[in-house]
Amino acid sequence: MDLVHHLDHLSSLLAAEREEERARLDDARRRLALAEREARGLALADVEAIEEAALAGRALVTYARPGGRPLGGARVGVGSLVSVTLRREERTDAPRGVVARRTRASLAVAFDEPPPDWATDGRVVLELEPSPVTWERLAGGLARLRDDPAGRRWHGVLSGTPPRFERAARGPVLPGPLNAEQASALDLADRAVDLALVHGPPGTGKTTVLVEVIRRAVARGEKVLATAPSNLAVDNLVERLAAAGLACVRVGHPARVLPAVLAHTLEAQAEAHEAARIARGLVEEAIALRRSAAKRRQQRGPGRYSASRERERDARALFAEARSLEARAEAEVLDRADVVLATLTGLDAPALARRRFPLAVADEATQAVEPALYLALLRAERAVLAGDHLQLPPTVLSAAAQAGGLGVSLFERLVALHGDAIKVTLAEQHRMNARIMAFPSEALYGGALRAHPAVAERAIDGAPLEVVDTSGRGFEEETPEGSDSKQNAGEAALVAAEVEALLAQGLDPSEVAVISPYDAQVQRLRQLLAVHLDRGLEVDTVDGFQGREKDAVVVSLVRANETGEVGFLADVRRMNVALTRARVKLVVVGDGATVARHPFYARFLSHAEASGAWRSAWERAHELP
Repeated sequence: MDLVHHLDHLSSLLAAEREEERARLDDARRRLALAEREARGLALADVEAIEEAALAGRALVTYARPGGRPLGGARVGVGSLVSVTLRREERTDAPRGVVARRTRASLAVAFDEPPPDWATDGRVVLELEPSPVTWERLAGGLARLRDDPAGRRWHGVLSGTPPRFERAARGPVLPGPLNAEQASALDLADRAVDLALVHGPPGTGKTTVLVEVIRRAVARGEKVLATAPSNLAVDNLVERLAAAGLACVRVGHPARVLPAVLAHTLEAQAEAHEAARIARGLVEEAIALRRSAAKRRQQRGPGRYSASRERERDARALFAEARSLEARAEAEVLDRADVVLATLTGLDAPALARRRFPLAVADEATQAVEPALYLALLRAERAVLAGDHLQLPPTVLSAAAQAGGLGVSLFERLVALHGDAIKVTLAEQHRMNARIMAFPSEALYGGALRAHPAVAERAIDGAPLEVVDTSGRGFEEETPEGSDSKQNAGEAALVAAEVEALLAQGLDPSEVAVISPYDAQVQRLRQLLAVHLDRGLEVDTVDGFQGREKDAVVVSLVRANETGEVGFLADVRRMNVALTRARVKLVVVGDGATVARHPFYARFLSHAEASGAWRSAWERAHELP
């Protein structure tokens, strides 16, 4: 293939995707009133600053509603980019920051520069913003891969030249509990001259293989770059590698890191450095100056505003000096690390500038758009990518970008180019009861999966898989006003009853999840099951639950119509994820008459009937309120 033409094509698709994201948010602001944007989770109105502090050299402002009322704003979460505005006045100095922490009643925003006074005095609006940084980094990566020497060295294997492998693994051999396929994957990865793939169906331990690949590389003195598309997947790698005794440094905004791995972040480890200690003092001094400036403005008398501005300028200068000292401390921490970890788009962070690694390892590679993986290849001599192209693909908003192929991951394209020559597929899964595993194995993996003896018969009752068919109950799908999502009120009530039945069997709410392909149904289910949410019950979309698992999972398919329309349920990779999250109990609720119009779901219902897992919703009539 003509790789340069392909890269130019990807660049145009990225531009379309960036424009689609911006247009959606702009359209919402133009078309919807603030109250409606709040209802859709895109904004938080009438919040006020209740505390100012610092976070790793950044100004941290906590916002809340008067009286401590719940916030709302479901799409404004940890890691979101937000702007601070006023309800009735446009400001040219509206600051932007990253959400660092969130509870039901408060939200803390980290700003690279101290926000202007009006952003912390009185009531303000927080608006969700698209982040240009991601798109700039992806576009820059494409340009470097096309033109720079570090990028051109990858052109061969990316355009179809057979991948190269050493005759023998680099080693050293380390003790580790790997099964046959995992050992083969480790061997292939360890012999790769340029690229190797680890294909890991659900529960088969692809991350376990990556940890062993990294352990071997570190044992022979190599520094490793480890990455993934999401912060959650990167944090999972941090926990696994730290448990294996490796020195890990997690690069990324502290706001986007799980509390459990904060001690491994670059900022946290740099704090012990003398330069960082001095920086902390400068930050404290800067905060004190800002408070003094605010008090000076409130006093009477001539010169109060000029004095206030001078103190603000001094505070900004102190913040800048503090960041310079922190950069020196961070460089020394990175020099000492065995493994440096960041999200794919976080690899172009200033702290990693000009750093290269003998090996890059990318987990969940099939969830990333192709240009994102190039950011990892550009920093490494060779790479190992792990994922499953039969689970959810990268998220693409633009119909034009999707049609053009942006939803095809690099992993999937390499499999198409090189087949089994570049990958090993894992086969033994350690998650699911064998009866939960059976249909996904047959339908998507050629029947190759096998359940480890420790999980094969693990169950809470005699029916690990139940399919509750709502045909004939009159449960109809609907589109809520002002939404493009779907919900099904009758099915939601039945799903809530199924959850109550599971909890009645003695399951803790924290070991139960409810998932649905449609966000509108998720919101309805959260309302119905609100009493259990504080006790750990999780209710989320299928996409949001990829990579997760629970003892019991209830799936709501939602679609119920006379025409047999299944919407994006037609992408069976979404159903593959839904069917493979449960360890011991899976309940799938849906209208068989609708979904069976699609061949995949027809096979699923036939499998359920043949295995004794099919139930009619009429049998559950007594469970409905």
